Amino acid sequence: MRYGLPYKGSKNSIAEWVVDNLPKADVFCDLFFGGGAITHRAMLTGKYKRFIINDIDARLPKLFIDCAYGKYTTANHPEWISREEFFRRKDEDAYIALVWSFGNNGKDYIYGANIEDFKHAYHQAVYKDDTSLLEPWGYKISSSHLESVYDRYIEFNRQIKRHIPQTQLEVLTRQAEIERLQRLQSLQSLQSLQSLQSLQSLQSLQSLQSLQSYGTDYRQIPTPENALLYCDIPYVGTNCGKYSGFNHAEFYEWARQQDNIFISEYVMPDDFIEIANTQKAILSSAIGNGDKAVERIFTNRRTYDRLPDDMKQRIVINTAEQMTLF
Repeated sequence: MRYGLPYKGSKNSIAEWVVDNLPKADVFCDLFFGGGAITHRAMLTGKYKRFIINDIDARLPKLFIDCAYGKYTTANHPEWISREEFFRRKDEDAYIALVWSFGNNGKDYIYGANIEDFKHAYHQAVYKDDTSLLEPWGYKISSSHLESVYDRYIEFNRQIKRHIPQTQLEVLTRQAEIERLQRLQSLQSLQSLQSLQSLQSLQSLQSLQSLQSYGTDYRQIPTPENALLYCDIPYVGTNCGKYSGFNHAEFYEWARQQDNIFISEYVMPDDFIEIANTQKAILSSAIGNGDKAVERIFTNRRTYDRLPDDMKQRIVINTAEQMTLF
């Protein structure tokens, strides 16, 4: 299961863990929405009746809602976005910024200049069933006559591999060459668009009809009674991206005064209470791939004191287990 928009810094991989460690409430307020993985998961659990989503980049909640109503699919968005078009439109179009950017970072074009023309040819084959543009690249493959875009993608992957000369196949036994071929055959834009398309499953949920979205400062969001506030803030010591200049001290002061608040972070001031933690792989970092970080969920004292006894007991048990493990 993939949750939320394709988004750099997405909590897709731990969305289930996060929501499992949050209590029930009438309203779920996601005040730092980002790619919406946590809201997406929360909507599927039935733990919450209504949803409020907010992000300082107002395009992201809107894109999420548009995807839920089927605006972005492989059928209605078969177009190729060139490098020039990407840089011309990325700041105004969240779909282009996320689907057509490298690592869904919203800033850099998805394909390197050295393979962009091949990716364009492959895109046309997959979306239009037109394989003629692949011939100059040495791939004389047959049209698939398949209806599904994804089925054509799988078929052309198979054909491209089959048409590699045997001598090349011998070379491809080396892992680095195998990985090179896989990168050449992959269409990251298709994979990202499929992620957007999967959000259509939310259409059947009654909670989607009452979802409210905002694009402003987290302190400006009106929160109703019996609302849970979830805050996936920019982490201290990391690249805050669009939240550059985020004032953590001001956030801490605000958070101390809130009822029923839960915060994702690596570390918080000592007066905040950790209620859960898990290890998460960092896909890219200054050090390299494969690094691990401990994701934590915190709350303030006033929220902790009001938690059900069974949840407090679980926190005590989990904390003891983590002390043993680490």
